[in-house]
Amino acid sequence: MGSDGGYSLTEIFAIKFVLADIVIIAALLFAGPIYAVAITALLVVSVFLVWYLTQRVGSDGDNESEPVREPADPVTELQNRYAAGELSEAEFEAKLEHLLDANERAERAGVETRELSLERERS
Repeated sequence: MGSDGGYSLTEIFAIKFVLADIVIIAALLFAGPIYAVAITALLVVSVFLVWYLTQRVGSDGDNESEPVREPADPVTELQNRYAAGELSEAEFEAKLEHLLDANERAERAGVETRELSLERERS
């Protein structure tokens, strides 16, 4: 079992193959060879389908270290860039002023926008 309490992709495939063997043997004993062949074909197709979907989605373990992040609103992104040192204070304030003006123009025009997380201070 993995360190996070879940199973790795390899462990899942191993469990699937053991269970598949049991089902195929039971089908041979109780239902006959035609049913065993059909069940084997379905199990093989399901293995390839699971493999294909894990490759397509990228859930094969390569992306486990990177958390999935929801996109932040523009002001939060701007704050993050300023905190990371990508923007000077003057650049930050200019871009923030531009974002707030754009938000106010959109509100006056009746255009629905995502609310900014920081409101302009009225002086």
